[in-house]
Amino acid sequence: MQFLPLNLIFSTPIYLQIIYFASSLVIGVAGINRKMGFWGYLFSSLIFSPVIGLMLLLASDPKKQAGDI
Repeated sequence: MQFLPLNLIFSTPIYLQIIYFASSLVIGVAGINRKMGFWGYLFSSLIFSPVIGLMLLLASDPKKQAGDI
């Protein structure tokens, strides 16, 4: 698990940690109506990085609604 950025994040100053977690939360909220949903984008942003989470969000398709064909 040394390749994940969480060790690096937890060793940074608190204001950078707040920015990291807040941007992950924003990406999660933006992904509510996408394929992976809020929790999928939130966890992918937290585990990998908000940049990777944003790329996943931009590359994903919207969730199909009940009336869509």
